[in-house]
Amino acid sequence: MLKKTWKILLELIQMVVFAMVLAVLINLFLFQPVRVEGNSMEPTLQNKDFVILSRIGKTLNLELDYGDIVVIDRRIERKRSLLDDIQDLGLFNRMGNRNLLIKRVIGLPGDTVEISSDGVRRNGILLDEPYLVEEYVYHSEERYLVPEGNVFVLGDNRNNSMDSRVIGFIPIDNIKGTMVLDVSKLLR
Repeated sequence: MLKKTWKILLELIQMVVFAMVLAVLINLFLFQPVRVEGNSMEPTLQNKDFVILSRIGKTLNLELDYGDIVVIDRRIERKRSLLDDIQDLGLFNRMGNRNLLIKRVIGLPGDTVEISSDGVRRNGILLDEPYLVEEYVYHSEERYLVPEGNVFVLGDNRNNSMDSRVIGFIPIDNIKGTMVLDVSKLLR
């Protein structure tokens, strides 16, 4: 009887360990839940919303597209590593990571992004940005040429966003993943 109990207990432990390893692998390479912190993406995303981040593009080195909502590591002076990704997992990091920001891709490598009183232009074409609800208060005209291997990102709440205007260009390696689902909107 004792031998049978130990066998059942060992099988249970193996199933739990397998499930944990599988969960970590899914979070690292496929999909990861992320909690939005702050108001920089309003009205598209609200503070404390939960979104699902696709890691597939990062895993397979797929191209980013204009308008993609991405989670970035704002520490642009260093390249993100697998260890960073592991430390960002909810299992190991219960506190919010202030180095991770969620923003919208506005410019890709080689693009010229111009910001002025009439809006944002990419390669001379004025962007249609229906997701903006508040007019941005422009202090001066700005022009950015996005270097190879980088993107230019902006928050949807332009008056309250730490983005490429402040941080600088975001190395593609510092993009954690692309948002594919706003779980909070499904629950509203």
